Amino acid sequence: MLKEGILTSFGLKRVAMISMVIDHIGSFLLGAMLVPYMAGGTLTVNGDSPAALWQIMKGQELCHILGRMAFPIFCFLVVEGFLHTRDRVGYGVRMGIFALLSEIPYDLVQFHRVFSFRLQNVMFTFTVAIFTLLAITKAEERWAEKGGVRMAAIAAITAAGMGAALLVRGEYVFLGVLAAVLVYLLRDRGRLRVLGLAPLLIVSPWTALAVPVLLLYNGQRGKGNKWFFYVFYPVHFLVFAALAAVITG
Repeated sequence: MLKEGILTSFGLKRVAMISMVIDHIGSFLLGAMLVPYMAGGTLTVNGDSPAALWQIMKGQELCHILGRMAFPIFCFLVVEGFLHTRDRVGYGVRMGIFALLSEIPYDLVQFHRVFSFRLQNVMFTFTVAIFTLLAITKAEERWAEKGGVRMAAIAAITAAGMGAALLVRGEYVFLGVLAAVLVYLLRDRGRLRVLGLAPLLIVSPWTALAVPVLLLYNGQRGKGNKWFFYVFYPVHFLVFAALAAVITG
């Protein structure tokens, strides 16, 4: 990215965290507020529905729109982290460890149980993405002088990574891995790297809101604690689970 941007990687991370929290306010807290309006687990809305219900639903929609910025920014930052870390294997292992530590808090707030195989937290997707990128770098090194073989290997590794993401069932599944790979392959294209996030538009067109923010990136690390997000991620799920339980009684 060009140096005249105003946001460092830590600045981008803070924006993504705020977006994530807003999204989860809509999903978990406003979602809990909808429980009294449900019958048999189903929410029925019609012209006679109370005004409060409509306001909660509008609030949820706004939260989800603003929350769509989080994943594209985090995905971009995972690739940045991969490119700049001195220990790429350790980076992937660290992400995997915190994916495991975050799973119970995630399932508590998402599915109201200690563990569920329905969907896993987003750190699992990022873990698969990191090891997919690691395999791609090995292919680039091995077939550096054989362009056709190199591209075929990259395509095969990407497909394998997407398949692994489907098996793991982390949030954004194979689209998250594909987006990370594309951002990585565009690593020398400056601001055009954001085009690698295009597959995420399939999930929601509002992911495009992340683009103006990413264009403000100046390529600098900035000041911050790299461990803060790793810890914040599972803890904020526990907080939301507790608050949702209070709301629903």
